[in-house]
Amino acid sequence: MVRYILMRIIAFIPTLFVVLFITFFLGYIGPVDPVKIMQQQRRAQGVYMTQEEVATIRHQLGLDRPFLEQFVAYVNNVLHGSFGFSYFDYVPVWPRIQSTLAVSGQLALGALAILIFIGIPLGLLAAKFHNTRIDYMIVGTSLFLYSIPVFVLIPMVLIVLVLWLHVMNVPRGWQGIFTSSFVLAAFLLSLRSLANIIRQTRGGVLEVMQNDYIRTARAKGLRELHVFTRHIMRNSLIPVVTVLGLLVDDLMTNAVFIDLAFNLPGLGRLFSTSLTSRDFNNIYGIVIFTSVLIMVMNLLVDIIYPLLDPRVVYD
Repeated sequence: MVRYILMRIIAFIPTLFVVLFITFFLGYIGPVDPVKIMQQQRRAQGVYMTQEEVATIRHQLGLDRPFLEQFVAYVNNVLHGSFGFSYFDYVPVWPRIQSTLAVSGQLALGALAILIFIGIPLGLLAAKFHNTRIDYMIVGTSLFLYSIPVFVLIPMVLIVLVLWLHVMNVPRGWQGIFTSSFVLAAFLLSLRSLANIIRQTRGGVLEVMQNDYIRTARAKGLRELHVFTRHIMRNSLIPVVTVLGLLVDDLMTNAVFIDLAFNLPGLGRLFSTSLTSRDFNNIYGIVIFTSVLIMVMNLLVDIIYPLLDPRVVYD
């Protein structure tokens, strides 16, 4: 197991290099020049830059150098623990990302709690009452909500709760976890993933229930609750754990819309504003952080597998 973990950690390095190279190359060949955006912003403020000033800024940012030189310089900075500075306000990228993690982390944990304590029980309930109205209602509702994009569902829900039912105020910024806006944001963040958890839990339970050892356990006279909790649940949760490990990118995508709609100072909002302003150093830093997070989550899933199924052994 230790050797497997070490090999996986070593494999992080080339994977990160490839991800960063592709992202950096796409930013390099993009049609938009961040210096021109900076020039337009200053022009809107009544400040006009000369061509010499534009050339000086481009040289200071290193944007006048060939692609490979820019990429090697950036990788060298990353290896020394620096993700560079923002193009527009010269704030270091990593402290800015860190400032968003408190909000995004709490929101992600809230969404994860909903997936575990609501999604898995609903999947178990649907499997327990297979091909009944309860099963159809749970699966059908989850698939219906999954089919609605988050950026469509968010304004619909806010209109109903704020304007029609008056059960909450208009969400304005971060107000802590013990608020209705946090619960709603976490629920909307987890909604698309919730349907996957329900379906995977339901499918896993139904598959395990067809195995011979389940019939044997029942034939020995074990109580149904003992059979369900000891033999069915443990083996059926393996595909669910796999899905949980792949939810980081889905949560990141939804977080962009959640942060903008609820005016949250999270990582999604930072990524959205960086894309809009073409602040490539911020984009590269967020991509690296998200990539590491996804790989770590997948590694944790692989570590959990042997705990659920002792037959899984890593050489």
